Amino acid sequence: MNKLELLSPAGDLQIFKAVVDAGADAVYFGGDLFGARAYAKNFTIEEAAEAIKYAHIHGAKAYLTVNTLLKNPEIEDKLYDYLRAYVENGIDAFIVQDFGVFNFIREYFPTTHIHVSTQASLCTKNGAQFFEGLGATRIVTAREISIDEIAKIHAACPDLEIESFIHGALCVCYSGQCLMSSIIGGRSGNRGRCAQPCRLPYEAYEKNGKHLNKNGSYILSPKDFCTINYLPKMIEAGVVSFKIEGRMKQLSYATGVVSVYRHYFDEYLYKGAKNYSVTEKDIQKLLDYGNRSGFTDLYLTRHNGPEMITFEAPSHTKSEDSSGVIKPSKIKINCKVSALLNKEFEVTFSDESGHIGTSKGNIIEAASKKPTSYEDIEKAVSGLGNTPFTIDKLTIDFDDDIFLPVSVIKNVRRTAIEAFEANLSGQNEAPVIKEYSSLKFTGKKNTVPGCFATVQTLDQLKAINDADFVNTIAVSRNFFVTAVSSFNGDVYIYLPTILREEYASELTIDERAAGVIACSFDEVGLLLNDGYPKEKIILDHRLYTFNNRSIKGFRDISIVNNCIPYELSLKELKHRDNSHSQMIIYSRIPMMVTANCTIKNTIGCKKNNDIYNLVDRKNQQLVVKCNCDYCYNTIYNSKKYIAFDLKNELIDLGVKDFRLDFTVEDYKETASILKAYKATFIDNEPFTFKEDYTKGHLKRGVE
Repeated sequence: MNKLELLSPAGDLQIFKAVVDAGADAVYFGGDLFGARAYAKNFTIEEAAEAIKYAHIHGAKAYLTVNTLLKNPEIEDKLYDYLRAYVENGIDAFIVQDFGVFNFIREYFPTTHIHVSTQASLCTKNGAQFFEGLGATRIVTAREISIDEIAKIHAACPDLEIESFIHGALCVCYSGQCLMSSIIGGRSGNRGRCAQPCRLPYEAYEKNGKHLNKNGSYILSPKDFCTINYLPKMIEAGVVSFKIEGRMKQLSYATGVVSVYRHYFDEYLYKGAKNYSVTEKDIQKLLDYGNRSGFTDLYLTRHNGPEMITFEAPSHTKSEDSSGVIKPSKIKINCKVSALLNKEFEVTFSDESGHIGTSKGNIIEAASKKPTSYEDIEKAVSGLGNTPFTIDKLTIDFDDDIFLPVSVIKNVRRTAIEAFEANLSGQNEAPVIKEYSSLKFTGKKNTVPGCFATVQTLDQLKAINDADFVNTIAVSRNFFVTAVSSFNGDVYIYLPTILREEYASELTIDERAAGVIACSFDEVGLLLNDGYPKEKIILDHRLYTFNNRSIKGFRDISIVNNCIPYELSLKELKHRDNSHSQMIIYSRIPMMVTANCTIKNTIGCKKNNDIYNLVDRKNQQLVVKCNCDYCYNTIYNSKKYIAFDLKNELIDLGVKDFRLDFTVEDYKETASILKAYKATFIDNEPFTFKEDYTKGHLKRGVE
């Protein structure tokens, strides 16, 4: 079994050092670029260098979060120098979301470990195997998966490290699948700037107007996660790294939570699972350090439930007022001194793990006057001062009647301890760094885009058949037989947004399908494991081919077809390789995908694929659709997303297909959109539309 790791967050250098002193085996933190907490203080490279050294000296590791989506100029102009500085300072791993960044690191920093972020929404062995095959050393599982699901990943990938969250805030949306903050307020969670709209009040209504809220209005606000009672089961399931959330939290929270979990890790390691028991006093300590309407551990055993939701008072509360400062303990090391006549004076520091630091000085001469005593050497060698070390065992090999200046002893001691410290902190290990070469964009290809539509109902399919200009459609698996028998064209299967293990085992693709739209890395991994033809796979917008490096990364494994993500602007798309891309130009933008179900959490599970409305503080109505076949909710934007009036700019992008995504539209709505598309793109008429609509990020983009 790999060594277990208690992994703590740190928002600044003081907290970093404090959590190491409190017992963290590793610390993750953000630099001044590309981290998922853009509004945190974050570290300068100088602070990071000090932090990494401190961690290594104390036997801990340091991981940098590079877990946002990057635009082409960022990845080509800034990323290499940014990452190189951390690699040269000994960073142990990068935590990564962007597939382009993943491949960038593998290419230019091949010996530096990559941990795939929870932002990749990995739920099954298939996604884990996909990244393991590409060189990831660790995956961070989706917060939503259970202990049993984790165990199945570990059984399939025994050599891949598994990291899972154990404490702190929960997102109601699968991480990496949230666009709500981005679309509503321009603050993208995928870019580290989430405004947390899930913590706001919402009223839920059925289509008939029935009000669903019973327990409060904060129906998208989960309680904080606390899994301390489940540590033995998580360890047995194969979790190696146990991650505490909270890079925005204060010092007292970080050190307090680490201290409690450290205690119970040691309890398990020394006493075993049979004698593992958490006291109510320590649970109360964790509550006092901070909680959001109490704690939940539900995801570890069940898919969802109202017990997870705050319903009221979603703000973080605490009652612990301690400073959180922990006095660092000195590291015990051994020291061996050789002070023999006519030989070089030598000092060697070492520890039980085999780290050594040695330094030599002058040839020792016989004393002409007052000789140097054993006590003189002992005193001068033992003065380790402000270093983090203290001598546990001192051995002095000593001749009588020798002379050694105290300054020589101290200088040799100083250089020996510096050599030991460098060895201990890994500064003597040179990482592999390859010379950077930018990825050149060759420009767009002039094409006449086809018309591709995704369809979910018979009404929508009838409207498309009546329009007769849509080339290709995609439908869900359970709608495929109906669609393929009535549509005169290619029919793809649109795989579910989230694929959990219980559904993955029964996922088969009808041979009549022209191909599939894959929405997750789990699905890509499953398709590749099953030998599905790569040329028939379209990567959905949710797989975030945000930059040309990500497109190239997929192309390198022979997956070339993709769909443009929602968060790129027209200006940014001009520098993206769109030659094998679909571009969605009509939809209701999917804002969130949640394991929790508002219907179940309010009036109880009905398993009938309900559609209902969420009304926010500004009286905007978000449409929510239950996918009971795969047990998740999708929350759609209140406004329709239409880009038809940008026709000339869209055509100029050189995309393969324009895509129309139909979700909750009836026949009349579907037909009106198709009519507007035909008038604009086929008949070359000016675009007109009576309803209020949005063009998403095509003009404004995201920071």
